[in-house]
Amino acid sequence: MLEPWALQHKRWKKALYSSLVERPNLNQAAFLRALTTSEMEDYRQFGLGAPMGIIPNGVTIPAGVDATRFLREFPDLSGKRLMLFLSRLHPKKGMDQFLDAWARISKQFPDWHVVVAGPDFVGTRQALEHQARELLIDNRVSFTGLLTGDLKWGALAAAEIFILPSHSEGFSMAVLEALGVGTPVLITVGCKFPEVATEGCGWVSEPTSSALERDLRSILPLGNRELAAMGTRGAKLVAHRYSWEVIGKQIADVYDWLLGGPIPSSVEVVGSR
Repeated sequence: MLEPWALQHKRWKKALYSSLVERPNLNQAAFLRALTTSEMEDYRQFGLGAPMGIIPNGVTIPAGVDATRFLREFPDLSGKRLMLFLSRLHPKKGMDQFLDAWARISKQFPDWHVVVAGPDFVGTRQALEHQARELLIDNRVSFTGLLTGDLKWGALAAAEIFILPSHSEGFSMAVLEALGVGTPVLITVGCKFPEVATEGCGWVSEPTSSALERDLRSILPLGNRELAAMGTRGAKLVAHRYSWEVIGKQIADVYDWLLGGPIPSSVEVVGSR
């Protein structure tokens, strides 16, 4: 919530709250946990001096995830190559930019279909549905509403590509879950997850319709084998770095240090007490 994009949204209300409540609160912290390198930079820009370190979120991937229940619930999607957005529907998620890009290229990729899943915020679903109709792609975009449990995991398994074209994210659990089930991801720099590109398990774009269009043109011709290989790399990345066993040890090591133990070896601590 401290990154510039977020602070500019309702900026005067946030400035007042920050001055009266949040800055004094954060100044009392013994340690600041950041989810990403960018978040550590935001702490510093905010003027905080406590020691800090990067400990990302963890995720648990259920065994035996498959698409059966999801495709039974939405049979019209069977046989289509799916791009899945699964997050809350909010302007900052950038789906308006994505739909603009998709409208310009959808006729060239008739096998592909976009699924938009998630709860509505501030009337965003209605705006996106209207946009899809105006762009004449409403038959190439499906809105499912909120998906939970087996339906959510089934949607992630059914998708060949997960999309999150956000302007701003902390550290998306949905991206971790998609990677964890072996689905490559197309995200933006606002998602703060450069490993997606460096580890070869997806693509990192800019949150603009032109950049998304350019990247989709190179992504959508890929075959199942290439996408499956990227998905396998993503699942390994999540298992090795983002399981709760790994994250839990990092958190425990920091608490041990704060209680007088040795400086943690599993977390790079920046600053001193």
